[in-house]
Amino acid sequence: MLFIWSGWGILVVPIVVGTAIIVGALAQISLQALGHPELAFLAFSLGLFAAAAVNWVVGRRLNSTPPRKLIDPATNEHVVLTRRHALFWIRMEYWSAPVVLAAFVPLLALRNL
Repeated sequence: MLFIWSGWGILVVPIVVGTAIIVGALAQISLQALGHPELAFLAFSLGLFAAAAVNWVVGRRLNSTPPRKLIDPATNEHVVLTRRHALFWIRMEYWSAPVVLAAFVPLLALRNL
């Protein structure tokens, strides 16, 4: 698979996957300890919600750095340099929206319970 990113935008993939796995596993262990192993889909959904939150915070922090303002010595014009952190031309924090939507998919199984 081909990934196109700028800055630290590639971090979207390990942040979302890693956080979803870790939080989902901890939630699954907690549900089993409480005697509800049949609610495994809730652990997966909770992991995705946590992954979206972590990705939003990291993306906002990385993309909120102030731009550098320079003066071109040849023309005396102001040049503003900004650093974008994006994956597939979408800023990091905006990748949290599809992750949240994916987190709602397992919750649709609640209708069948």
